[in-house]
Amino acid sequence: MASGMPPIDELEREAIRTRLRDLGPGIEGIQGWLDPNSGGVLYQLACKVAPTPNVVELGSWKGRSTAWLASGLRDRGAGQVLAVDTWAGTSNEPGHARLLAGYAADQLFEEFGANMRRLDLQAQVVAWRMTTLEAARRWDRGVSIGLLHIDAAHDYDSVRADFEHWSPHVVAGGLVVFDDVPTWPGPTRLVSELPRWFRFFGASPNQWIVVKD
Repeated sequence: MASGMPPIDELEREAIRTRLRDLGPGIEGIQGWLDPNSGGVLYQLACKVAPTPNVVELGSWKGRSTAWLASGLRDRGAGQVLAVDTWAGTSNEPGHARLLAGYAADQLFEEFGANMRRLDLQAQVVAWRMTTLEAARRWDRGVSIGLLHIDAAHDYDSVRADFEHWSPHVVAGGLVVFDDVPTWPGPTRLVSELPRWFRFFGASPNQWIVVKD
């Protein structure tokens, strides 16, 4: 559990545990790499902690993390996840090429959509099929982000570009979640170089979470 979570009483804690157990089987059936405990943290950040219910996810694959975030917003009763991905895999990650061997051009995107429909999360998810930097140029500068989940290309330059283009839109008190820390060198290096107005909030399995002052 992320260390910066606000204190809750035992009754609410048990209610959250029960809700996560209810959601888990449906979401964990989606192929992906997100640890179930980290999924539960994303749910709680979206549902209970993010100061605004505007969530942006950079890199969605088949929607495992998207579903945790969207479920949190559905239970919150407000907001949407903007899921940004090319749905073509990342060219410098060989594992993607192996997993997508034999896929048709739109198949990964269609699987993502099917997973959201199966979980009845269509109302909570908006998909932008483009690169993260194309999406940043399209983003409405007047809309503040409460939670930014960075999980697209994992090389250092790409992670840094995603952070630099998107973090200015995160509202004060908003959160940035870096996936694959410490297992990938790119995001792991970047979190050691963040400007001082991004403070450590907490960590969960393979995630590093900061809050913006």
